Amino acid sequence: MNENSAIERMCPYCGANNSRRLGECSVCHRFVCEKCGNVQISHGERHVTHQACLHKHEGGFKMIKFVK
Repeated sequence: MNENSAIERMCPYCGANNSRRLGECSVCHRFVCEKCGNVQISHGERHVTHQACLHKHEGGFKMIKFVK
């Protein structure tokens, strides 16, 4: 295995190997892989965000709590 190809397959954010890259984080603008982030679709637009950035970002996704 070539050392450069191994580095290219590693996520620069979380260090996971052989994980699929989802895109660029909408908050910190670093690469996001399937291990450290997820995709949200809002108003027809696709946004990729790290799970850690989602918690830090004020405008991030909030769960809805239903009260009886």
